[in-house]
Amino acid sequence: MSSRHGKGGLAVQPGPTPPAGITLEEVMPPVATDNRASGIPSDYGNVSVFTRIEKGKGVMTSGDMTVRFPLRPFMGMMGVAFADADGLTAPEANSVPPTLGGGNIDIRHLGAGSTFYLPVKAPGALFYVGDPHMGMGDGEVALTAMEGSLRGTFRLTVCKPGSGDAPSVAYSYPFGETKDAWIPIGLSDPDGLAGGGVSGDLNVAMRRAIINALDFLQQDRGMDRAVAYAYLSAAADFAVSQVVDRTVGVHGLISKAHFG
Repeated sequence: MSSRHGKGGLAVQPGPTPPAGITLEEVMPPVATDNRASGIPSDYGNVSVFTRIEKGKGVMTSGDMTVRFPLRPFMGMMGVAFADADGLTAPEANSVPPTLGGGNIDIRHLGAGSTFYLPVKAPGALFYVGDPHMGMGDGEVALTAMEGSLRGTFRLTVCKPGSGDAPSVAYSYPFGETKDAWIPIGLSDPDGLAGGGVSGDLNVAMRRAIINALDFLQQDRGMDRAVAYAYLSAAADFAVSQVVDRTVGVHGLISKAHFG
């Protein structure tokens, strides 16, 4: 686990200036924390915490305290290529912000046995994968998850519009699914760096996750939209996916068990 480069939910900005809502004393890692491995002082503060694995669990120590938590392996990055107006593959893409093509989506539920739907824009899709995590909490607040080496096996399926093989919203926006839940997704700035910058507004990501959930319930499950809106408030869970990838994300969990 590594918090560095002035990144993370409580990171200091160059100056140093604290982010809105906290003081400079509350910044994490603390300003001017030494990088103990190299002995090089840092204006931002770099802290790495080695996390070992024992009996299938992650183990962290702090003084005399030992904390054990379950491993939840998954790939943080799964995506397809962009294409320009002529259908040609875009020459380059930044791997940090998640986009409409997926990429660094960092949703911990998308592990073994899950399904991740992505709209295809470039011939052949050109699927790529990476950023393996041994475990991550919703939010990924300290910049990284529990990073580690994983070997994954993936099955790729082409879902044609109108076939019923994919949720309708998935032809224009990333969408997830597990055996227990449907996962509508919202991103704060889904075009990545194409617009010249990146917005990290969680309100935007939340609104888009709600809209995508409503579209799914109305178009694919046949719910009245107003009833679906009430249902989401009563029984669905929405969580912050991550706050560290420039473009921030929110995902919802709609329980399949509620639908019989």
